[in-house]
Amino acid sequence: DASAFNYNAAFDYDDGSCAYSPGCTNSLAFNYDSSADIDNGTCCYISGCTDSSAFNYNDNACFDDGSCIAVALGCTDSSALNYDVDANTDDNTCCYIGGCMDENAFNYDATACFDNGSCIAVVLGCTDSSAFNYDSSANTDDGNCIPFIFGCMDSDACNYNSEVNTSDGSC
Repeated sequence: DASAFNYNAAFDYDDGSCAYSPGCTNSLAFNYDSSADIDNGTCCYISGCTDSSAFNYNDNACFDDGSCIAVALGCTDSSALNYDVDANTDDNTCCYIGGCMDENAFNYDATACFDNGSCIAVVLGCTDSSAFNYDSSANTDDGNCIPFIFGCMDSDACNYNSEVNTSDGSC
């Protein structure tokens, strides 16, 4: 019978072996087909996740058992500062150096990849402790430090000096 799956033109009589429905004929296989009358070699015996985009994809599985787990990107190294317990696929973002990441802060750290909340605001002023206008609360020098100039500050004295900012008792 030319319409049979296993038709062979070399035979000249029908021995009753014509097969019209190829498939898996092994009842132990996941894809067993009870209507198949000839095994086509497609029997499947391994179950697992068959979604290639899933975290636990099994390329040996031929039957999807519903166990697929979606990929969750993040840092999977528990020793990193930004370890993500929900991540199952590392995305190369693990960070090991914490610090201030605000570029406008006094203690900005360009090597930090995790902001640890330690940023300190910039306070401008004279940071030279030997200057006349030293500001102990300043952490960034504003370039306006004034040196001490000793001398007479009494404008009625004959040795008065208008440049003096600190009296030395010489008037």
